[in-house]
Amino acid sequence: MAEILDPDKLRSKALKNGQPTSTSINIRRLIDRILTHYSSDFVVFRELIQNADDAGATSFHLEIKCDTSPASSAEMNFNNRTITEIRAINNGHVFSTADWQRVATIADGNIDPESVGQFGVGFFSVFSYTEEPIIVSGKEYMIFIWQDNKFLQTLHHKLLVEQQTNTTSIILKMRDKYILRIESILDNSRITNEDVPTINLTQLKAYFAKALSFTRNMMTLDIKVNQLLVFQMSKTKSNTSSILNPFTFKPHRSIHNMLLLDSFVFTEQTFAITNGPSITLGHIAIEAHLNIDQQLRNYFQRILKTLPSTVQIQLLFVPTKILLNQQQFQSLIANNNLDAQILKSILPLKFLDNEIIPSGLIFIGLGTHQSIGIGMHVCSHFIPTVERDTLDLQDAYAAKWNEELIACVGQIARRIYDQEISHSSHNTLNKNYETIMAPYSFQKTVPSEKVGAIILKGFFALKNDIFVPTKRLPSANNLSLVISTQTFLADSKHIHGFLPLPLIPFELSKNHFFTALKDHSLIHMTDKSIIEESLTSSALLSNELIELLKWLCSSDINDRSYTKRVLSVVRYHETINSPISYFGKLNYYDALNISLVLPLPSNVLPISIAEHFSQEQLHHNLFLLPCNFKQLIDFYLSENQQYLFNNVKTATHLLSYLSNSSSHFSEPEWIKIKNTLSEIKCIPTTHDMKLPKESYLPSHILRSDRPAITLNLLVEKTTDSQQPRNDSNENLVSVYFLKQIGCRMLDIQSIIENDSRKNHESMQMLIENLARERNSMSDADFNALKNTKFLQG
Repeated sequence: MAEILDPDKLRSKALKNGQPTSTSINIRRLIDRILTHYSSDFVVFRELIQNADDAGATSFHLEIKCDTSPASSAEMNFNNRTITEIRAINNGHVFSTADWQRVATIADGNIDPESVGQFGVGFFSVFSYTEEPIIVSGKEYMIFIWQDNKFLQTLHHKLLVEQQTNTTSIILKMRDKYILRIESILDNSRITNEDVPTINLTQLKAYFAKALSFTRNMMTLDIKVNQLLVFQMSKTKSNTSSILNPFTFKPHRSIHNMLLLDSFVFTEQTFAITNGPSITLGHIAIEAHLNIDQQLRNYFQRILKTLPSTVQIQLLFVPTKILLNQQQFQSLIANNNLDAQILKSILPLKFLDNEIIPSGLIFIGLGTHQSIGIGMHVCSHFIPTVERDTLDLQDAYAAKWNEELIACVGQIARRIYDQEISHSSHNTLNKNYETIMAPYSFQKTVPSEKVGAIILKGFFALKNDIFVPTKRLPSANNLSLVISTQTFLADSKHIHGFLPLPLIPFELSKNHFFTALKDHSLIHMTDKSIIEESLTSSALLSNELIELLKWLCSSDINDRSYTKRVLSVVRYHETINSPISYFGKLNYYDALNISLVLPLPSNVLPISIAEHFSQEQLHHNLFLLPCNFKQLIDFYLSENQQYLFNNVKTATHLLSYLSNSSSHFSEPEWIKIKNTLSEIKCIPTTHDMKLPKESYLPSHILRSDRPAITLNLLVEKTTDSQQPRNDSNENLVSVYFLKQIGCRMLDIQSIIENDSRKNHESMQMLIENLARERNSMSDADFNALKNTKFLQG
C-alpha cells in the first residue's frame, strides 16, 4: 500500500531542493475570460462612472463620435450611424503616481475603504470596446498596447503644456463596428437579432439616469454625439426637507450583532433632466460600526486590502407625501414622453394599471440586477460576484456578510414603515392606505429569491407591535390603525360587508404585506367558526345581512348544515330604526314586490333584501319559499292590521295591491274583502277617508259636497283594455275593483238635478239615460236610485 503523502512535508522538501520555474500569464486570454463575466449592458460605462465617482468627480461627460455627421443636427438623424470613438471625461482628482501604478495592475483596486471600485478589475472592461485604451489625466497620459497579442504593456508619458487639464479622460477608439441606435420610446425588453453590435442611446440615457442614484460625489451626467448635447441629468441634495415626515432613529444592532446601526442622515434628492421633468425622492444614510469575528475580518482584508471601520447603508425611496399629494409626481406618472419614461425608470416603484408595484434594486455603487422586493433602492458595501451584477451568496464569508447587510435593510425598512404608518393616521381612506403601503408589498426577488426571505427576516426581527389600517366595523366610514395581532383577514369581499370584527379592507388585504404578516402569525384569518361565533352576539343592518346571505350563497359555502346553523342565530334591523328581526323565524320571501311602505308578516323576507337573490338561491341556499297573495291578503285583512286602511299612504298602496291581485280572487275571498272593507274608512277622498259606500267616482257633474275618490284610477277603455285617468302608473286602482267593494260609481242625485235644470229633455229621456248607466252602477248606486223621490213620484 502506497504511503499517505503529507502535504507539509512535500512543501518543505520542494522549498529546499525543488527547481524554480516562473509562471507566465497570457494577459489577453485572462482579460477575455474576465470580460465573459461582464454580460451586462453598458458595463464599460458603469465602470467609468464608478471610477469617476470614487475619484471625487462631480460631473461626467460621455462623448460619442460617429463616422459622419448628418446634414441636420437633430438627434434622431444619428440613428444607425457607426460609432468610431467613445470618450469619457470627468472632473475628479487627477491621477497620482499611485493611481498610475494601480491602473496598470489587474485586481489592484482602490485602497480607499469607502471606494466601491475596490476589486481592481473594472477598468479592464474597456477592452471589450477597444484594443488600446488611452488615459489622459492632469499633466500625464498612459496608453495600453499589446505585445505578441498576449502581454499588455503600458506607456506613460507627459503631456504638452497646452494639452494639460484638470480633468481625466478615457479615450476608446472602437475596435469593432458598433452602430448607434436611437429610439423614441424606452423599451428595455426589446431584443435585437442584429449581427452588428449596437449601443442603444435611449437605453443608455436611462442607464445614466439610474447611475446617479447613489453616487457620492457625482451630480451631473451628460451625453454628446458629435458635440451635440443629447442628454443631461443632474442631482441636487438638500438637508432640509418638506417632503419627509419627522423620523426618530434609535441605535440598534443587526440580527447577528455584526453591525451597530448608530446614526442616520435624512435628505431629499431632486433628479432633473435638463429641459425636462424632475422628481424629488427621500434618501436615508445609516452609519454602522463593524463588530465582526477574526475569520471574516481576515477575509475582508484579503479581498479588500483595507477594512472600513464603518459601513454606510443608503436607501432611496418615494416619500408618502410625494405619493399622495405632489402634483409634480402625479403629472410625471401620467406623462409618457421619453424624458418622463427615463425619469420613471429610476424610481423604486412601477406603476401598472393604477397599481403600485415595489421594484427596488440593490446597488453596489451602480445598479445590479438583484431586486429586494420592497419599494426602495439600497446601496451598501455588498460583496458582488465577478460581474458585479448580483450578490455573492455562494462563498461562505461573502454570503454571511451580504446576508447581514440585507437583513439590516429589512430592519431599516421596518422602522421607516412604523413611522410612515404612524404619520398617516389622518389618511383614513382605503385608497390612501393602498398607496402608503404599496412600497411594502413584499415581492418575489430575482434573480435570488433568498434576498427577499432575508429582507422579511430583518423586517420582522423587531418585536414591537405592527400597526395596520383596519376597518373596525362594516359600517365604519374611516379606517383606524390597529395592532396587527388584533385584526383579521377575510378572503371574501362579502365577509367584509357583514362581519363585525376589525378587518383589513379587502382591496388592501391583497397587498403581500399581509401575506407576510400571516406567515409570521402576526394577523388572524377569519374562518367559519369565528364568523358563526361573532354573529351570535351582533345584530346586522339590512345591507350587512345582504352581504352575509351572498356569502352563504357563494361557492365558498357548500355546507347546508352550517348555513342553517348560521341563519338560525342571525338577527338584523330592516332599517336603522326598526326593531330586531330574527332570520330563523323566516319561512317565506316577498315574491310579489310589496311596497316598502307596507309591513310584511314577520315570517316573510322583504323584497328589499330578497331582490338581491335568485329564486334558486332563496329556495336552495336560504331555505325560503315564495309568499303568495292569499297569505298576504289574510295578513292585511286581519283585525290587527286593519289600521293600515285608515292612513292615506298605506291605504293607497294596499288598495292598489288588492286591485292588481283581484283577478286571482275566489268567490269566498271576494266576499271576505267586501265584508271587511265595507266597514272600514279605507277610501281616500276629497273629504278625508270614507267608507266605500260614501265615496264617489270623480265626475264633472259630481257635486262639490260629495267625497270624490282621489286614487289613481284605472278605467275601462274598451271591454279588453284599461287606461289610467292620469299619466302616472303608480298605485293604480281599477274602477272595477272599487265598484266591487261598494264605491259609488254615479251620484244619482247630481244626474237628476243636472238634467232637470237644463230642462232640455223629457222625463222619458232621463229614465232612458239612467237605464243606460245601470251596468255602471254599484249596488249602492242602484239602492240610492231606488230611494230617490224622482222615481217614487
